[in-house]
Amino acid sequence: MDISNTPIANINEDGSIDVLLHVHFECTCCTDCCKLNNIAATEQDILNLMELGIEVDQAIEVLSPVLIPSKNIENGFIKAYILRKKPFVNECAFLDEKGMCKVHEFKPLACQLYPFSIRRRNGGYEVIIHPNCVCNFIEIDVGEDKSNTLKIVNNLMANLSLDDGNK
Repeated sequence: MDISNTPIANINEDGSIDVLLHVHFECTCCTDCCKLNNIAATEQDILNLMELGIEVDQAIEVLSPVLIPSKNIENGFIKAYILRKKPFVNECAFLDEKGMCKVHEFKPLACQLYPFSIRRRNGGYEVIIHPNCVCNFIEIDVGEDKSNTLKIVNNLMANLSLDDGNK
């Protein structure tokens, strides 16, 4: 069953959260997302990686940005760059030999949010399962006692600074 684009919660204009679907997710570090997705990095993500001493050509595939459709911003597109992949194995260049992220502390926002995404909705936001979800570790429609939807949404809000009035 494809669960991509499934709404799990709404973040209202006043910051309150309406849970739409009880889900349970804990990252197992399987790295499927690092191997099966093209990972978009914003200009700020690239600057963060450069602070680690990583040159631009080591971080991204091509210097030309891609425009990613987005309902989150006014012009409808986000300018991003696709992170470089290792030759032959087609996985993120920042995975080490043990499959751990070498830039975990400065990993791109897309990696921090995955396997979820946020889009604008009627003055607030809607949290959805990522449109290109390859994660097999999201349990949907779990009971309230097993659900960590609120924790997921609060983490997303913190990563995007949505919880401090920067909407």
